[in-house]
Amino acid sequence: MKKIYVISPSELSYICYHCAYLKHNYALEDRGISAGITGELDSIQKKYFLGDVKKVDNSIPDGEVIDPDFKNESFISKVLKDNKQRSFRIKGKGDALVKFKDNTFGVIDYKTSKFKEKNGSDYSLDLKIKTNEYEPQLHAYSLMYSNLEKDETLLRENDKGTKMGWKNETIERRVKERIEKIKEIEISSTSLLGLVFVYPEEIVEGNRLNIHFSHTFQQVTYNPEKFMKLITDYIDNLEQEKVPAVPEKCKDTTKQQHCYMHSFFFDEEKLERINK
Repeated sequence: MKKIYVISPSELSYICYHCAYLKHNYALEDRGISAGITGELDSIQKKYFLGDVKKVDNSIPDGEVIDPDFKNESFISKVLKDNKQRSFRIKGKGDALVKFKDNTFGVIDYKTSKFKEKNGSDYSLDLKIKTNEYEPQLHAYSLMYSNLEKDETLLRENDKGTKMGWKNETIERRVKERIEKIKEIEISSTSLLGLVFVYPEEIVEGNRLNIHFSHTFQQVTYNPEKFMKLITDYIDNLEQEKVPAVPEKCKDTTKQQHCYMHSFFFDEEKLERINK
């Protein structure tokens, strides 16, 4: 049986082919440390933008922002094929979907990230670079929500409750609830992709620590053909005989791009003794 690659939308932004190879062929991955405050901020901004899409940006056609979340757990796509007919799935959880009046959908992702300089200097180039880097992530979510896996047997096998030994009736209920959620959020046609950059602007004086946040919306051109070429190139890399070299930009420990696996956990001689 040929391998089915399970690809996360987030790994397609700021791609490191070295790390991708280790993750998919050896299950070696630097997941970092999740900060609780970041998750809380994400939750607050998701709730704020629900409802009328005009809260995101007035230029967007009339529609409703809906929450695709299901118990804070990931969804997975059906088996898909790249341009060379190799199998893959997309697995992840998006921030928001927009249901438009013409029954098309939009995919939106929120980024708590700087999008302008406070001293008034031009920050547009940096914002454009960030938008381009996150573009594949949005396309991945669009593809996933357009092809959500609905096979109950597979969903049951992969349910968290099955892996943790929960009661059968609990697992069955969870699977039924997931199917109902899929019916609510599955996409028939994508008409918009976009990023909402949110950043703290200033502290509002009062008897509590209140912070004023500003945001900006950046639309991304929907280009599924370009995205499928990226996926094909990505899988080409995963199927190389040897692990790709560490990128030069990742060797610099002073840079944000740097991954600590490169410095502390990677030993090519040991890797050669591990079976893929």
